[in-house]
This record gives sequence, structure tokens and C-alpha cells, in this order.
Amino acid sequence: MDACAESYSRYQVICTACEAWTEGDGVGKAGYFYDGISFWRREANGEQRVVPSWRAPGHGWRHGAGCACELCGSHRAVPLRGTSAA
Repeated sequence: MDACAESYSRYQVICTACEAWTEGDGVGKAGYFYDGISFWRREANGEQRVVPSWRAPGHGWRHGAGCACELCGSHRAVPLRGTSAA
């Protein structure tokens, strides 16, 4: 998956209700996915199961590169119009 450059907290992910994921901490470690409603744990063998939010990592969540939520949008460059100093 392509991801935004920024990572977010679990609380921010819940507030935006956008799909997000975080990778495991190494080889064989579980990854997590948020579908906008529930948190899922993905085991290294591909098995998935729903977990309570407090069992999901507190930080390191990423949104997709094309995400248009208010968090991802706030990190995009905003073109500035030229102003006159006169």
C-alpha cells in the first residue's frame, strides 16, 4: 500500500474514521488494520481477527496516499498567491 508520509495516533484514526494500517515491528510480527469501524490484527500467517481498540497500537498509523481526510489534507502544500510589498 502506498501511504501518506505522516503517521497518526490511534485516536486520530478513530476520529477521521478513514481506513488506516500499521505494520508489525519486525519479521513475523502482527500488523494492524482499521476499516473505519473496527480494528483488525493480521498475523504473519495471514489470519485476521477483530481486536478491541485498546489492543491496537497507539501510534504509527498511516492512511493511503490518496486520502483526502482533514489530517492528510493539512500536510499537503498549499500554493501561495503572490503578494505585493508595495
